[in-house]
Amino acid sequence: MKVEVKVPLFAEGATKIKINQWLFEVGDEVKAGENLVEATTDKISIHIEAPKSGILVKKLVEEDDTVLIDQVIAILSDEKED
Repeated sequence: MKVEVKVPLFAEGATKIKINQWLFEVGDEVKAGENLVEATTDKISIHIEAPKSGILVKKLVEEDDTVLIDQVIAILSDEKED
């Protein structure tokens, strides 16, 4: 089963964030609650966590990209993809 990783609403009025660093690579196994990404707004730094345990099968954005709240940034799966 695949699960989308979305940018959470982390501060009132925030609409976008900058992806600073991916903490895992495609193919890595992650656990629910582990930090996947470090990101910032003009005011705060945040971490985006894995919503469930699985394998990071796809990154949909790159480091230094600016993304919107609720945008899908990665896909987790129970199984590795070819």
